[in-house]
Amino acid sequence: MIKNHLLLLSLCFVFLSTSVGADICCAAEKKPPVPCEIKGLKLDANDFVPLFDGKTLNGWEVLPGGQWKVAHGVIVGAQDKTEKRHGMLLSKKAYTDFIVRMKYRAIQGNSGFYFRAQKVKSRVSVKGFQAEIDSNGMDVGGIYETAGRYWVSRVSPEKVKTFYKDQDWNEMVVKAVGKDTTVYVNGVKTVELKNDPGLTKGYFGLQLHGEQDMHVEFKDIEIQDLSDNRDYTALKESGFTPMFNGKDLTGWQTTGNWVVQEGNILTLKPRQGEHGWQRYGDYIYTQRQYDNFVLKLDFKINTRGNSGVFMRIDDPKDPVASGFELQILDTYGLKKPGPHDCGGIIGTSGPSKNMVKPAGEWNEYIVYLNGHRLKVTLNGEQIQDFDISKTPLKNRPAKGYIGFQDEAKRIWYRNVRIRELGACIK
Repeated sequence: MIKNHLLLLSLCFVFLSTSVGADICCAAEKKPPVPCEIKGLKLDANDFVPLFDGKTLNGWEVLPGGQWKVAHGVIVGAQDKTEKRHGMLLSKKAYTDFIVRMKYRAIQGNSGFYFRAQKVKSRVSVKGFQAEIDSNGMDVGGIYETAGRYWVSRVSPEKVKTFYKDQDWNEMVVKAVGKDTTVYVNGVKTVELKNDPGLTKGYFGLQLHGEQDMHVEFKDIEIQDLSDNRDYTALKESGFTPMFNGKDLTGWQTTGNWVVQEGNILTLKPRQGEHGWQRYGDYIYTQRQYDNFVLKLDFKINTRGNSGVFMRIDDPKDPVASGFELQILDTYGLKKPGPHDCGGIIGTSGPSKNMVKPAGEWNEYIVYLNGHRLKVTLNGEQIQDFDISKTPLKNRPAKGYIGFQDEAKRIWYRNVRIRELGACIK
């Protein structure tokens, strides 16, 4: 019996002494991903869903070239240099905007994580963006465009040395929203593309480079879908952050008479003699800027009440000309509301339906602003959905302040909260 135990221990030692075997063995002990933060990009498990179930290749398609299998919770790809084709493991679903995070280990050869890729007939099988993975650390985290511009952005060897873990697990995060893409490796930003002309929709892919001896491993592949086809009205309330603390105007700026009341209500109390709409300094604005988000709020107006929700304001001294205004106006019962009526976006279009309630009743706005896409729901009915780039406001800023308009008329806001897209909030 003792000899049998010694033999078993010896075999385990031999197995664990190899780097590949040791880590795959450890990977069998499935542990939840550890929350981390990358320069303001909060990542935890709440809003991510698996792209890989840890057991099978369900949801993925194996293209000709190379071999892919699952072993102890890890996707393992391998091929020898006699294979000229690039072995690809491609997602069966295409995606537009997202944050993907994963862990990978490059044991031998050159690999990559493809995103927004499209199928083509070639030995590579796809065209599009690839975030670089390489066992020697060459250009790790750079972006290569297959069948396009080739190297779009490279990473210097000196920088790679500061973050890359040779022959070990590395964590990669890729965020793509509209024409903007950012890549991180082990918490370090390696690439940031702005307004890039590359593809904006396609498949994910794991690559085995042709004519090379290959061994690469992937695990914990997860996605936060940021695409426009999500139901923005059904996002978890836990993911929203209150914009008022219920006590004072911390985080906001104004010269107007805005006050906080019990029940986390923000209200405007015009001072005697105040009038007019061109009171830009008396609007109330956030102290920081926002780009892509879902904004929720309730509002109430008096008879003939008038206000507005401003977004992406570039210049607080001229919000009407430098941002987007979602109109608030006492237009209950109006049959054909236009851009200047409640639910209209000034300078673009009126609401598809008049959903505002009578003066004195609370209404709810839910606003989705992501890249060029703007959607608005009023009291449970979607009333706006359009592409800003196809409107006269196409050149307005992609980022700016959020504010409420002072028309010197009573207005009440409550439960103002925001969910930044691309941020995962506990």
